[in-house]
Order: sequence, then C-alpha cells, then structure tokens
Amino acid sequence: MNENMKKLLIVDDDYLVREGLRSTVDWQSVGVEVAAVAENGAVGLEKARELMPDLIIADVRMPVMDGLEMAKILFDEKADLAIIVYSGYKDFENARRALDSGVAGFLLKPIDSNDLIAKVKEVLAALEARRRDSKILGQIKSNLPAVRRQHFQTLLTDPENFASAAEQLALLGECPPQAGTVIYVRSDSPDIKAFIGAADAALGCISEVFSGYAVAVCSADEETAMAALTKLLDGNLKKSDARFTVAVAAFDGDLQAAFAKARALSENTLFTAINAVVTENGSGRYKKIIRDALSIIERDYCKKISIKTVADALYSSESHLMHEFKSQVGKTFNECLTDYRMLKAQEYLIKGEMRISEIAYAVGYGDVRYFGQIFKEYYGCTPSEYAERRGQ
Repeated sequence: MNENMKKLLIVDDDYLVREGLRSTVDWQSVGVEVAAVAENGAVGLEKARELMPDLIIADVRMPVMDGLEMAKILFDEKADLAIIVYSGYKDFENARRALDSGVAGFLLKPIDSNDLIAKVKEVLAALEARRRDSKILGQIKSNLPAVRRQHFQTLLTDPENFASAAEQLALLGECPPQAGTVIYVRSDSPDIKAFIGAADAALGCISEVFSGYAVAVCSADEETAMAALTKLLDGNLKKSDARFTVAVAAFDGDLQAAFAKARALSENTLFTAINAVVTENGSGRYKKIIRDALSIIERDYCKKISIKTVADALYSSESHLMHEFKSQVGKTFNECLTDYRMLKAQEYLIKGEMRISEIAYAVGYGDVRYFGQIFKEYYGCTPSEYAERRGQ
C-alpha cells in the first residue's frame, strides 16, 4: 500500500454493497486505498485494531455488532481515525445522534458516489487538521518544562519582563502571590527535588529545580515557612549525605529583591554543613549562643579551636554550650566543626589549586594522615581519590 494514501476500511453485511463501494468508487482521486472490508461491526473492530485505518465507512444496521457500536468502542479506545456511517431513511435519527459521539458524518441510502466522495474529502480534511493540531500540542507539551523554567527564572531575575513572565505562568495555571516568602534551597544532592516537592506540598508553592539549587515562592509568611522547612529538615528528608542550605526571605510586592536576598543568604556554606534554615537574622531554628558559636566555627575552623575555647569566647560554660548544641543542632560541637572542615576540604579539592597536605593544614588538621582518615570516613574515599574522580 502506498504510504501517502489514506487507509480505508469498509464495513457492511451486504456483499454487493461493500464490494460495490470497494470497486466502483474512484478512491484514488481522493488519496484513499481500500485496506480491507468486513461483514459486520465485530469483524470490522478486529480489522480496525489490526490495520489502524484512517477512515471507516460503515452501515448502521448489521448483525452481531452494528456500525454505531463499533464506532463507540473505537472512540473509547482513542483510535486516531474518522468514521462515516450510512443508513436507510428510517435510521436517520440514530445516525444523527451518532454525530454527537464522534462519528464524522452520515449518508442516506442509496449512496450517491459524488456525495460520498465529497463527504470523504471533508472528513479527511478535518482528520488532517486534528492530527496537525495534536502534533503541535504534543510539541508544546514536550517543551513545556523548559518553557516554564524560563518563565520562572525571568519572574525572579528580569525586572523588565516580570509582568510578562507572571502572565505566562498564570496561563499555565500558576499564579505567583503578591506577597509571601521566597525559599532558596542550595544543594548538589539529588534529594533536592524531593525536598522542594515536600515544601510545595506543605506550603502550596510554585517552584522550580535548577542546577545546584531550587526556588519556591509561596504566600505563607516567613514564620510559617520557617516552621515548615525546619520540620522537613528534621524529618525523613534529612540524610547524612544530603546537605542543604535553605534560605528564606519575605516579600510584599518586590519578589525579585526577596529572591536576590535569599540567594545571597544561601551562600553561607556553614549552614550547608549543618542543614539549617537561614534568614537575615541568622538561623531561625537556633538561639543566639548557637548562632554565635557557629559563626566562630565559620571564622576559625582552620585554627585549633575546641568547645572550651568557644565557650570562653562566648562567656558560657562548656557544659551549657555542649547541651545547647545537642538539643538545638542535634550534633555535638566537634561534629559541627568536623562537618564544616570536611565541606571546606571538599571545596579545596574541587578547585584543585592546593596539595592535599596544604588542604589538611588549611582546614585545621596538623596531621595529614589523620585528615585523610576523617575524609575517607565522610566521603568513602581518600582525598587523592576524590580529587582524581572530580578531575575526570
């Protein structure tokens, strides 16, 4: 069969009628070839499933299964085709009702060849238009994630096109709030998708995941967002190998300024090491004494520091500071210090500008062998192996 020709299936229980339709109509003039004939709707249904014709012409009244029953089943199965039915005058009402269920047209017996050809042209033109529209819609849908991502990024970073991006997102069913909270999540972990998805579910956000970070915008106030995000970090999504910086910034009208603020806050790598939610005033989940202690870790991690030296600097007792770390952070002071040192060591190795011995001293370890041992416990490989893998 010519690939450029449309396939036709003729279904009629009258041998003379179906053979007459097959042989006496100039199908080639309308780009059609008869692919098969069938003696009733049941056989027609089997052949339609097998051959996937573009067009079926069928009698309404037939034994076993009539033309309308066959048509209904095919349409329920989402068959990509058109169907024309024909009948005697007394079946006119049944045929007319069939149009409402998807049948493309009907004709009255006796069938006039010219009327049939005209109807076939009309029906095939409509079929082609539908297929073309479906293809275009499919292309739009396949590109939708990229298009949506672009609009979302424009919404956050491009003042001149903010209104246009908001309008386009609204057309996609997502309306950015006029006021609320911007949530910026920085992480290289694949768990970032699960985290931002959970934030969406908890706060009703619109969000997007980019390379190395994700952003969500919700109408919740900062306090509500902080509570929900802290609960997420403390819950099932908090894993030893999934490190997040979650920064939030409130806005009332100026969404883009809030986004810039949240992004800047997220660059504090200390909080990445300990999985915290941060705001302009520091970590919202920690008391001032812990925030101050963490700031000392961030500043002096390369020096010889201990919980005693930090407690002395904060005019606190060692036992009180130990208790606060355990109750608020869920880790000891030494665990937080080691977390941060390992994170900085990882950054130095990725940059590839220092020898391993230099990195060990730079992150506070005088013993290079001990540094290598701790690093392997964290990342499952030695510093040199890690550097080799990142360099590949």
